[in-house]
Amino acid sequence: MMRKIFTSALIVVSSTLLILSIIGMVLAWVYNEPLTRNVLGKLEEVDSELEQAEVTLRTSKTELERTLRIVNATEEALNKFTLNDPQGFFEDVQSTLDEGLVTELETASTRLVSARDTLEKLRVTLFGLSLVPFLQINVSDQILTDLIDSADTLQTRIADVSDLAEQASTFLDDASFLLGGDFSETRDSLEYFLGEIGIYQQKVAGWRKQIAELTESMPTWIDNASLSLTIGLLWFAFSQFGLILHGMAMKRGQDPLAVLRTKPE
Repeated sequence: MMRKIFTSALIVVSSTLLILSIIGMVLAWVYNEPLTRNVLGKLEEVDSELEQAEVTLRTSKTELERTLRIVNATEEALNKFTLNDPQGFFEDVQSTLDEGLVTELETASTRLVSARDTLEKLRVTLFGLSLVPFLQINVSDQILTDLIDSADTLQTRIADVSDLAEQASTFLDDASFLLGGDFSETRDSLEYFLGEIGIYQQKVAGWRKQIAELTESMPTWIDNASLSLTIGLLWFAFSQFGLILHGMAMKRGQDPLAVLRTKPE
C-alpha cells in the first residue's frame, strides 16, 4: 500500500514539475522580446533625461561664463573710472557733495534770504521817503519788486538744487556699497561653479556612455539568460521525466534499484 502511494506521489510531483519546466522554457522565450523592449525603453528614458541634464549644464556653463566676463569687464571699467580705488572715489565725491556743494547752497540760500529781507526793508523805506514832499526818489518800486521776486525764484531754485545734491549723495552712498566692494569673491564663486559644472558634465557624459554600452549589450544578455534558463529547465525536465519512468516501473512492481544490487558474476 505504501509503495503504491509513494509511486503515485512521485509520478504526480514529477509530472507537475515537468509541466512547469516546459512552461518555464516557453515563457523564457515568450517574454524575451517584450522584456528586451521594456528594458531598452527604460534605458532610452534614462538617456533622454541625462541628455536634458547635459543640455542644461551646457546652458548654465555658457551663462556663467558670460556673467564672469561681465564681472571682469565691470571691474576693469570701474577701476579705470575710479583709478583703482572705487571706495575712495565715491567717498571723495560724496564728501564734495555733502561738505562742499550742499553746504555752499545752504549758505547761499541764507544770504539770499537776508538780501531779500534787506530789499523788502529798502522798499518800505523808499516808500516812506517818497511820501516826503521835498524829496524826489527816482528808484521805481517795480524794480525793487522784481528784485524781490527774482530773489524768491532763485531761493526756490537753490532749494531744488540742494534736494538734488542730497539725492545724489544718497545715490552715491548706495553705489559705493554696491560697486565699491571687491569683485574677487564673486569671481571666485563663479569660477567654482564653472568647475563644478565641468565635473558634472564629465560625469553625465560617462553615464551616457554606460547607458549606450548597456543598450548595445542588453539584448545579448537577455538572450543568453533565456538560453541558460532553457538549458537548465530542459535538464530539470529530463530528470523529472526519468523520475516519472521510475515511478511507473515501481508501480508495475519493478525495482529500479535492482541493477545496483545485482552482484557481478
